[in-house]
Amino acid sequence: MNENRPYLFLLLSFLSSLSSFAVEKTASASITATVVQTVPNSFLQLRLSNDSVSKNDILNEEIVDMVKVDERDKKVPTRYTTHQGGFIGGWFIRMIGFYWHAVDRQRHKFVGTNRNGLSMPGEKDELTEHDINFNLIPHLPNYLNMVYDTRIAQTKRRQFRRAENQDKTKPPFIAPTLETAEEYDLHCELTPPKRMRDSVNTLFYPCMHGYNLDKHQNFCDMKPTVGMYGVLVLDCNHSCHPEIHPYEWLWWLRLTESEKAKNNFNKDWMIGFFKESSNRFVLWSLPPRVGTITVPFIFKTSETKSYLQLNQLVTGRFRPKGIKRMKELPATTSEFNFSNTTLNLNLGNGKTFPLQLRTNGVTKTSALRWWVSDVHTDAANQWVWGYFNMVVSVRDGYTARLETVAE
Repeated sequence: MNENRPYLFLLLSFLSSLSSFAVEKTASASITATVVQTVPNSFLQLRLSNDSVSKNDILNEEIVDMVKVDERDKKVPTRYTTHQGGFIGGWFIRMIGFYWHAVDRQRHKFVGTNRNGLSMPGEKDELTEHDINFNLIPHLPNYLNMVYDTRIAQTKRRQFRRAENQDKTKPPFIAPTLETAEEYDLHCELTPPKRMRDSVNTLFYPCMHGYNLDKHQNFCDMKPTVGMYGVLVLDCNHSCHPEIHPYEWLWWLRLTESEKAKNNFNKDWMIGFFKESSNRFVLWSLPPRVGTITVPFIFKTSETKSYLQLNQLVTGRFRPKGIKRMKELPATTSEFNFSNTTLNLNLGNGKTFPLQLRTNGVTKTSALRWWVSDVHTDAANQWVWGYFNMVVSVRDGYTARLETVAE
């Protein structure tokens, strides 16, 4: 037996290498593009230089707004929540006027440009709170009107008397314009999962005392444009001012000096999905958190070495069973069980565009899946564009960087 052991070891190693090769380079798949006459202007904006995008808040917001997000539980089960759980404690606190009021019990998408840095927590948590706060100024009409509508709702609450500004004849209590946009900022709050904070602070966004956006590698700017998705509330612990609280999806274009260099137009997307981790929104943020995100891409059909690369950053505890709770997923979703694979996009006229998909490491879980949708090409077959989609189910949080690289 001892003499056969070296051969057995070699056989096992050979089989293992075959298995690894199968994971590293999966078989090519294909999808057929829909032919339309022209390329939508929104997708052509993805080809603008990152330097020009960083200098134009409205353009940046229009591009960030192209990302679509969703969650399994679009609607929260209760209209109110308070600092203290339990029926008796929560009822009493709400009775004396301190609570968060869900405007319509729906989760909402919101895109804006940060006013000036993050409002960060102190060295110690306040009870269970460790809120990372953005104040986003919107410039797109639908988001300006969203803030305006919630400000009108604020004026109808009795806690409005606590507000510093009670003049209903001035912004933000009258119809907004681009000239008055700064008066329509929206406060956005989240307490990230405690066990993930150190890593998230380093690899994703600042969430620890003493840090902020200007010195962080993914921003280097105190006023970035970001997208949020969460419950739209009136914070009646104060004056019932409007908030996204908690935000759960968070995304932005990474526009640091390296992305802006040499008129670079390749887009790097930062993506985060979190469970609110204080005790204030227990029924609103039940585990697992299950959601989808859809990111746009566009390439010239001559750029045949182009690729999308997903770099996993900080990942929490995956919950595969949660995927089954997400309705209306296509049957073609796939796991990230590869480092490099190719998706052939059939353009018609016998033409095919080989879109490479890459990852920074194999992820062996069915709780994180992908698919490509809404692929189009123009009548001249000069461009191909569409959306890269992911669905994730986690107990606490997930962060990644998605690169779209044209070559």
